[in-house]
Amino acid sequence: MRNLLRNEGGATLVEFALLAPVFFLLLFGTIESARLAWTRQTLDTVAYSSARCLSVSSACDGTGALESYAVDRAQGYGLTLASAGVVPQSDVTCNGFPNSSEVTITHTFHSVMDGFVPVFPAQIQVKSCFPTLS
Repeated sequence: MRNLLRNEGGATLVEFALLAPVFFLLLFGTIESARLAWTRQTLDTVAYSSARCLSVSSACDGTGALESYAVDRAQGYGLTLASAGVVPQSDVTCNGFPNSSEVTITHTFHSVMDGFVPVFPAQIQVKSCFPTLS
């Protein structure tokens, strides 16, 4: 019995089994957090450029043209965006500026960590505005 208690042959395996889930949770949690931040920043950039296009360019006149512009911008960053998630508004007061253009983008965020860490949002919504120059 003493030989069995002094045997340390499986100690490394037991330590790995205890620490590996925590390590992988931290590793993939960091990766998913960075991906969430990148997606949010990309959507914010697309919303801003779409609101600017709506305000200063005739290429974005009409809802269909603006949705197409936003989807193409997002695709240029490597993000697939549904055109139904792009909602433009004209002649609104935004951040204290009257007669502005506002674009709201809603995007579904899929995470591989949903079952393990339920803090990642299922939907990301960004809003940006730009004053109409006329």
